[in-house]
Amino acid sequence: MCADQLDELPTNESEKNSGGGNLVPALIAIILAPALTVAAMTFVIKMNKPEQVVKDQIIEGGQPLNMEPSGEEKFYELKQLITNLGGPIKSRYINIELRMEGLAGDFEKVLEMNEHRIRDKALSIMGGYTYEDAQLDGFQERVRIDLKKSFSMVLRKYRDGESDLIRQIYFTQFVVQ
Repeated sequence: MCADQLDELPTNESEKNSGGGNLVPALIAIILAPALTVAAMTFVIKMNKPEQVVKDQIIEGGQPLNMEPSGEEKFYELKQLITNLGGPIKSRYINIELRMEGLAGDFEKVLEMNEHRIRDKALSIMGGYTYEDAQLDGFQERVRIDLKKSFSMVLRKYRDGESDLIRQIYFTQFVVQ
């Protein structure tokens, strides 16, 4: 044999390394597979676990407000909402008084604290109507719906889920002149 042929012959050391080298990836896969499975399952369980909902207490003026439904109807009156109607003739006005109904424990207190916001929103909505709008059938119901939606936006931080704080609005006076 010549020297070139001797170099091509396998030695015992190279045979040992090539056989042991095939086991390393298999051992890594056997060890890593369960570890990756446990990590993935932990992640999936945490993602699907329902969150613990903690209701924030609404605090105004240092005292927590009771926003839980009390089961009994509570009322709040808003009087002397008078403003000019929109349009070219500014001598026309609308004058309404409201009685709002709700079930929250501190319904009256919340509305009293936010009366300036509610009054401002009501006057801006009423001032946007024209005398021609007031002559249409269903105008009073339109005003009721617009006010209820607007009041809901003003009082949205006091809402419980999808239910509005104000359940119903009643007119105790409705004059367009």
